Amino acid sequence: MKKIIALLLAVVSLALCLTGCVYEELGVKLNKDGTGSIETTIGLKKEFVKQLTELGGSDPFDGKETTEIEYDGETYIAFTDTKEYESFEDMEKALAEMTFDSNGMESTFTSQPDDDTGVSLQTEDATIKPETLFFKNVKIEKDGSNYVFDAVLNAAEGTVEGYDLSDILKVNISVEMPAKITKYKNGKVDGKKITFDLSDMSKETELYAECKVSSPVPAIIGIVLAVTAVAAFIVLRKRK
Repeated sequence: MKKIIALLLAVVSLALCLTGCVYEELGVKLNKDGTGSIETTIGLKKEFVKQLTELGGSDPFDGKETTEIEYDGETYIAFTDTKEYESFEDMEKALAEMTFDSNGMESTFTSQPDDDTGVSLQTEDATIKPETLFFKNVKIEKDGSNYVFDAVLNAAEGTVEGYDLSDILKVNISVEMPAKITKYKNGKVDGKKITFDLSDMSKETELYAECKVSSPVPAIIGIVLAVTAVAAFIVLRKRK
């Protein structure tokens, strides 16, 4: 009887942990030469991982090297992966193919029932569609000295154990542009970097940032003119 009560309490605790239990951070970096990188951090709430392990669930990280991170007052067990890309086109393709389960954490919400109690976290109630794309569309382009990142994030739809996916997920997306950002939507800008507001994952959100790389030619011309003027002044003084 004590074992059954303990397991039921654990299940209740785990259910409470589901709110905001998954953290995903996506960092996109665009370089002047048309190359870039995508850094993805996936985290699970520390207390959720503990409860999952105590209930006999498998390791959701499958031997990956992890660290602890703090976000929004919560501690997460997380791992980070960074990939370099040779072109903006390759980055577009990689982002466009991301799905809500492409982080490999689908096993997070799965555990086998206890032989004595039948308690299970296996989610017949889970309605997340693996094929659901993270982004509705993605455009990364360079037009002369102008750079644009324009994407639309799909709404997080589906449920796990009766919880809306939008309540389970906490997502942080940032983009670092090659120069100071001049135009943007739905984000907070700090120089060349923008962090987007994704407080409501239940609706589509446009992520937009634009910058213009200044040409060094005018500056070089200015320096040449200044040097020429100084040289002319020195020559005139010597003649006098």
